[in-house]
Amino acid sequence: MKLLVALRRLRRAEEGVTAVETAFILPVLLFGLMMLFELAHMALVIGAGNLALEHSVQRLREMPDYYRLGANALQQRLGERMQARSFGLFEASELKVDVLPFDNLRQFGETRGGASSAQNGSDDQTGEQTPPDTVFSPPILSITVDLKQDYMTVFPALFGLGDGYQYQYRHLLGNLPSDPEKENSE
Repeated sequence: MKLLVALRRLRRAEEGVTAVETAFILPVLLFGLMMLFELAHMALVIGAGNLALEHSVQRLREMPDYYRLGANALQQRLGERMQARSFGLFEASELKVDVLPFDNLRQFGETRGGASSAQNGSDDQTGEQTPPDTVFSPPILSITVDLKQDYMTVFPALFGLGDGYQYQYRHLLGNLPSDPEKENSE
């Protein structure tokens, strides 16, 4: 009989309900908050990377003879400048910069159709400078930057999202020819 009275009293008691509900909901709220911080950090890094790439390309354009540099030298300069303008949000080791030079827009269009730059007779990829007596117009540069960065917290990895994220920036640098007949004669 005493057991039955104790069970009825226990069923009506509500002293620990708040503590139990808090124990159930708190981990879910913390996870949601941490994922919100992860998404905000990713957006900040991606935005800063985009600004850093824009700034690096504009500084490159200000160089009077940037088109004399080979692809490797351009990749190195862009990577260094992006890292310097990243506000400390990513390191140079987290960037992979690829620069594909094309002689004109027609060659760029043909290459995008499936052929590689080596098949189209593109400039050398060694990074060496072209001799100064060579005269040619500035090329079209297709710039691709891959950013791979680890997450700030371990929560994404705990839920199978991997150790980090990646983002790809693309930029096309070139000038349209002022004389269309001259472009067709080449």
